[in-house]
Amino acid sequence: MKKKNINLPKGDFKSAFSLTTALTVIFLVLLFTVVQIEFMDDVFLLATKLNIADVTSRIQKLDFSDDAYKGKLSDYEAEFNVYLEIYSPRDVLIYTSQSNDTIYQGSSENGGELKPRIMKILSRTENEDGSYYEIRREMYASAEYLVYGCFFGDDMAMEVYYSVDVIIENAETASIALAVLTFLVVVVIFSFITFISNMFSLPLRQIKNTTKNMAELDFSEKCQNYRIKDIDELSASINTLSDKLSKTLDALKDENRKLEYDIQAEKKQDKARRSFIANVSHELKTPIAIIQGYAEGMKLGIGCDSTEEFCDIIIDESQKMNNLIMRLMEYMHFSSGAYKANRSVFNIRELISEILEGRAISLKEKNAAVIIEIDPSFVGFSDTILVENIFNNYLSNALSHLDFERVIRVTAKDMGGSYRVSVFNSGKHIPGTDIENIWQGFYRADKSHSRAEGRFGLGLSFVATMQDIMNEKYGCENVAGGVNFWFDIMKN
Repeated sequence: MKKKNINLPKGDFKSAFSLTTALTVIFLVLLFTVVQIEFMDDVFLLATKLNIADVTSRIQKLDFSDDAYKGKLSDYEAEFNVYLEIYSPRDVLIYTSQSNDTIYQGSSENGGELKPRIMKILSRTENEDGSYYEIRREMYASAEYLVYGCFFGDDMAMEVYYSVDVIIENAETASIALAVLTFLVVVVIFSFITFISNMFSLPLRQIKNTTKNMAELDFSEKCQNYRIKDIDELSASINTLSDKLSKTLDALKDENRKLEYDIQAEKKQDKARRSFIANVSHELKTPIAIIQGYAEGMKLGIGCDSTEEFCDIIIDESQKMNNLIMRLMEYMHFSSGAYKANRSVFNIRELISEILEGRAISLKEKNAAVIIEIDPSFVGFSDTILVENIFNNYLSNALSHLDFERVIRVTAKDMGGSYRVSVFNSGKHIPGTDIENIWQGFYRADKSHSRAEGRFGLGLSFVATMQDIMNEKYGCENVAGGVNFWFDIMKN
């Protein structure tokens, strides 16, 4: 048989809290009343026994050889509201409470001898140490007493009497007082129920409104601070959640804008790729057209006397086309992301010096004066293959644009976490419109240079690609007397 879901009526926090608190208080009052009725007499009986034990321990410490002990016993009786009987080792009553004639009889007709009144024992409880508790009633009266008897000293004995009626009266008085106090407490509790429920329900209503706004993606409203720790922590958590959700939404918006930017960048890259292909086609079309033209001229017998010259031109253009293809393959290799930098430790000055020695013929042909200003202690940690390629491209660029004093100065500067290697060449400045574009493939700032130099505008784009692989900086700036290209090398 299927269980049915019971839909209980829902109420607000204030009503639920008030009802729950009222029921709890009523239950506790009833429980307290039952306990009070059942156990109040026993509680006061136990309290009386504790008082008797206290007075007994004091009496046992008295010196009975000193006549002053009677005065102290009288004081104890008044303080604890008890009656005493003390017996000597021969069971002779040596002290009794003379003020209680209903219990004791002592007169001159008995020769001054103290005699206890005859009483009936109603109940008796013995302890392990020989002491005992008894409930006694006078033989000819209705008065009852709680009696505690014990032995102490040199076979001395003592009995302490406490009126049972006093115990009952005290218990009844305490019951009435507790009943009145309970009633007052109930009134006070019910008076505070509304106050406490309001103190909780108001913050909860405010928190509910705040979370409702959050559900509608409005994070402007915040929960207030309250004097209730748990609710204050809850409001703080909701405020934290609101801030994080707001930041997350802002981050998503930023990511969306970034995605739009990436889409635009991808469109630009696609445009750049198409431009790159067009540039490659253009660069290849020229030598192919020249080779085709001279080959057809030779076939038709045009310029028969210049056959050797035609062959030289065809070979030269073929070499240029081959160089271009090789450079393109190298560029695609580095820009594809397949190449992984293999870093090692090397001395920067020594590596630069070796490269310059290998380019000595080119430097001599260009009549270039080379100056090296690099601290011999500079040690880098990078891919030496990439570093050589970068420096060679900078050097080739410097030789192509060398002018005036025809000076090439190679320097290195400590930048903290890296060394900045600079290649300066004396010559004309790069126009401001061209500085940002020189890092693009096939871009040549100086259009006056003929293609006879075999330059395709790929060298600086190589530098940009290689430095990106090593996550290092690079740049160019016009300085007094020429142009300065630089790149960073990580320190060891």
